[in-house]
Amino acid sequence: MDQLELAARLPRFRSRAARDAIVGALGYPNRWQERSLAAAAADRFEALMAEEVRDGIRPGLLFDARDALAAEMRSFARSALARRLRRLRPVQILARGSKARPFDALVRAPDGRSVAVVVRPMPTGEARLDIYRALRGAIERAGGSEALAALLLVDPLSGASQSIRLDEIARLQRGSTAA
Repeated sequence: MDQLELAARLPRFRSRAARDAIVGALGYPNRWQERSLAAAAADRFEALMAEEVRDGIRPGLLFDARDALAAEMRSFARSALARRLRRLRPVQILARGSKARPFDALVRAPDGRSVAVVVRPMPTGEARLDIYRALRGAIERAGGSEALAALLLVDPLSGASQSIRLDEIARLQRGSTAA
C-alpha cells in the first residue's frame, strides 16, 4: 500500500481505534481519565496500523495521526457525554464488542430495557441516511423497539451524540401507515 493511499485511510483507522477505546472503557470508571483513554486509543491505532501496513509507514505520518487521535480522545474524555458514560457500572453493561453486534454495546436503561450504543463518526448528508437505514435494519433484526428502548449514536472524534427513542419511531411509523 502506498503512502498516499494509506494517508487517505488514516481517518478510518483513527475512528476505529477511538471506538475500540470508548467501548473498552464502558463499565470501568478508571479507564475514562484523559490519559488512559488517549493511551488506549493510541495503542489500538498502532496495533491496527501494524496489522494493515506490512511494508512500513512514514514515521511523520504515523506520529501526526497518533497525536491527533490522542488530542481528540482527551477532548472527548472531558465532554459531558464521557461523564455520562463514565457513570455506567459493569452490571449495566449487557454486552460489548462482538457480543453486542451489530451495535458496539448494549447497556441497561433505568426502565430495565436495553439501549444500543453505536460509536461511529457521523457523516453529513446522504451518507448519514445510509447509516440510519443500516441501523434501522439492525434494530429490526435485534427484535425491534420492544427489545430496545433507545439508540445512542456517539461520534468519538467530535464528542457529539444523538439519542433516538425507538418507541417514538414505532409510534410515528404506526401513525403514518394508518393514514
